Parts: sequence; structure tokens; C-alpha cells
Amino acid sequence: MAKVSRRNFLTAFSSSVLGFGFAKKAKAGFGHTVLAQSESSALKIKKYNPFGKTGLKVSDVSCGAISFFEPNVLRYAYDLGVNYFDTAETYLRKKSETFIGQALKDIRDKVIITTKHGYSARQKIKREDIIKRVEESLKRMQTDYVDVAMVHGISDLSLFNNEELLAAYAQLKKQGKIRFTGFSTHNAKVTLKQALDNDFVQVVLVIYNHDEGKAIEPLLEQVHKKGIGTVAMKIFAGGKHGNLKSLINQEVSYPQAAIRWVLSNPNIDCCIPTMSSYSHVEEYVAASAKPLNRADLEVIADYQRQVSQHYCRVSCSECLSACPHSVAINDVLRYGMYFEDYGMEKEAMSYYAELDEGKKPLICASCSGNCESACPYGLKVKDKLIHAHEILSV
Repeated sequence: MAKVSRRNFLTAFSSSVLGFGFAKKAKAGFGHTVLAQSESSALKIKKYNPFGKTGLKVSDVSCGAISFFEPNVLRYAYDLGVNYFDTAETYLRKKSETFIGQALKDIRDKVIITTKHGYSARQKIKREDIIKRVEESLKRMQTDYVDVAMVHGISDLSLFNNEELLAAYAQLKKQGKIRFTGFSTHNAKVTLKQALDNDFVQVVLVIYNHDEGKAIEPLLEQVHKKGIGTVAMKIFAGGKHGNLKSLINQEVSYPQAAIRWVLSNPNIDCCIPTMSSYSHVEEYVAASAKPLNRADLEVIADYQRQVSQHYCRVSCSECLSACPHSVAINDVLRYGMYFEDYGMEKEAMSYYAELDEGKKPLICASCSGNCESACPYGLKVKDKLIHAHEILSV
């Protein structure tokens, strides 16, 4: 089969087959060769990418550990070649880090581990508190060091002006307890641009999937050229595939198609689908190094047709400024997604309980609904907020 650029392939395919605006979205694409899908050989990770300027190489399909799993599942992922594992202090209320330690402690020198810690700009940040939290994470993970320590869930890089925070991470680096630093974000349009001029940032974790993230592709390219490691999360747009009765092509796995779409961007070093079962590990690893193809795009298009009106693009944020009550719309709907689509009921309710009362949708029923007018996807935002509050408050 002749080689064709990813951009031209997507444009031609969407015009002739999809017919629902995919071509317009594909215009922000990047050069990539799309080949016919071949038969898979042994189930194993087949590609490892340089991880920015860290000197590390990461499996293209890597492992997220946000939801419940057995330590043996992570070990199975390692056996199949996965070498990058992402966790956070808050995941499973600190149990995720514990499971990471149980699974990987005796192969610590063969894997790359990232953990994350969140800080509030409204609270006083102390160097000793940061160091204590990182050291407690290391203890839970049964390791002397973490490869990447990220500041968790930031909307801008203002925290990196805090001298206490910078001093804490510098001290931890000097002591060999962390190797590299970075951040995770749901607001990559702002944070990636700022990262270009910030030496603290060596690795970034961003939302990137076939429905969200196209707008940040130019920034991803710049960040990647600077030598910053790039990791994609929330790669299954909305995470609704578990609730669908059928897709157009029963022979093609939507998760594999979504993974191949993400990894077709050469500016993404790896992606971190949550691997909470042995079947997840096998399904996701099978997508390693496989080129994006026409059947994948058909399944992605069918997925979009079925779920487009049913989930919030949490990286969008267009509705926030329209809300007269400063409701944290994308956070509330993200927690609702965790509850209904990620199988994280307890964690979602815990996150919601920690949200400031003034940020919750307590008066949405009587509001005029400016958020719905502002939503570029035409979602019934009010109804979704009220529903999320109901399920998260039980």
C-alpha cells in the first residue's frame, strides 16, 4: 500500500466516509505515515520512545494507575514490556502508590515511575511539608527515588514562582530522591505555552485524544522540540466505550483505535491508559507500534456519533467565564465521569466532597443557564451538573 500523510488520509477519509466534520478537525494534523494494519506477532510492547531530554526511553503504551487494580496486573504489564507507570498521592486515597510498590519493588531499576502531588495557591506552601509528602510517597512505593515528580493538576505555572516549592524540589533532586520534575494539567493551552520558558518543566502530562487536544498540537510540537517529555492521558475521549452496545466494526477495538490515534502524533512520547485488569493490559499492549488505519477511523467516527452529546471535554473551559456563580463546571463533570464511566465511585465522591461548597452546582436549577449558551459542543450543561451533584453527594 502506498504511503500517505496522516493529514491527507484523515481529510480524504472524513470527506468520503464520515461526513460529520472530521476533516475540519484534522487540519491541525502533523506529518505521519499511515500504513495498512498487519497481523500482530507476539503480544509485547514493540516501541520505546526517547523521553524528552531525560535520557530515558518509555514504552509507547504505558500504564496509568488511577483506578483500582491488583498489583499482579501491573507486574503482568511489565512482563509484556510496559516500563512507565503513572500514579499520584491522591489516587485511590494513597493506595495506588502502595500497590505500585508491591508490584514493582523488586524490579525497581527496570521501570520508570511518576507520581504527583497537588498544592493550593490559597494555602501557605512550606518546603518541609513538600519534602515530607514526597518522602511519604517514596515509603508507600518502597523505593528510594521517583523518576518523575509532578505538580498535580495545575491550570497555570504561577506555583512555580513559589520559592518554597522550588527549594523543596531542588533539595529532593540534590538528595537523589527525585530525578526529573514536571506537571499534569487539564489546561494545556495555557500551561504548555508557559512551559516553554520554565526550566522546572522536564515532563508534562496532558489531555490528548481524538476529540480533545487538537488545538494544542502546535504547542506539543514546540514543547517536544525543546526536549520536554510528553505523556497523554484521558486518551479514551469521555471514557464512554464501556457503555456502548455496539460500534460499527466489531472486529476493531475502540481503545486500540484511540491509542493508535494518539500515538500517530510523533510529539507524544507515550500514553497512559488505566490498566486495571489483565484484559486491559493485553488489549492496550496489542496497539503498541501499530499504525493508524481506515478501520480505526471508522470506529472512532462511530464512537463520536454515539457519545458526542454525552460528555464534557474537561480541557475546554469555554463555559467557565459564562457562569455567574463561579461553579467549577469542568471539575464537577470530570468527577461525574470518574463515577459513571471510570468505575471510581468512591474516589469521585471523595474528590467532590473536597471541592469548595461555593464551586458546587447548588443553585444551577434556578439559573438561566449561560453555560449552555457558551458550550461549543451544545451540551445540556445544567442537567449534567445537577445529575453529577446528585450522584456524587449520595
